[in-house]
Amino acid sequence: MLRPNLRAERVWDVDPKMLRARGIRGLVLDLDNTIVDWNRWEVRDQVKQWAQEARRAGVRCCITSNTRGVDRIKAVADQMGAQWLANAGKPRRRACLRAMELMGTAPSETAVIGDQIFTDVLGGNRLGLVTILVGALSRADFPGTKIARVLERLLGRWLSEKGW
Repeated sequence: MLRPNLRAERVWDVDPKMLRARGIRGLVLDLDNTIVDWNRWEVRDQVKQWAQEARRAGVRCCITSNTRGVDRIKAVADQMGAQWLANAGKPRRRACLRAMELMGTAPSETAVIGDQIFTDVLGGNRLGLVTILVGALSRADFPGTKIARVLERLLGRWLSEKGW
């Protein structure tokens, strides 16, 4: 449940054409440290270009965040041409189910991209979605996330020792 299907350094390293060739039509995207630096409103140019490539490939995007900051998530989604959900409650299945409903996709054609194992990867894996773990965009983080990252590093070492 905690092991991603794929890994990439950054979200823009994930090839939308490859995803579409695998049958993926929708992406559930994490907000903080996946598509924007933590607590920021500005979307990097690389992410905007990547979102355009995804649209051209026929892949829809829905930003799904546990943040309650509706104005910020909407502003980021507008910059990317994406749908959005705030206060999603990840890793509960409801978050991904609501995103799939907005995008009109089924589990077999949906992937999750995020920077955290215990929210993004776990949430996607609970529904059998393709999960893609990316590196965090910045070192700044929500205090609770900093604690989770320590546990993720320990888990990562253990998984590496097991050959996963």
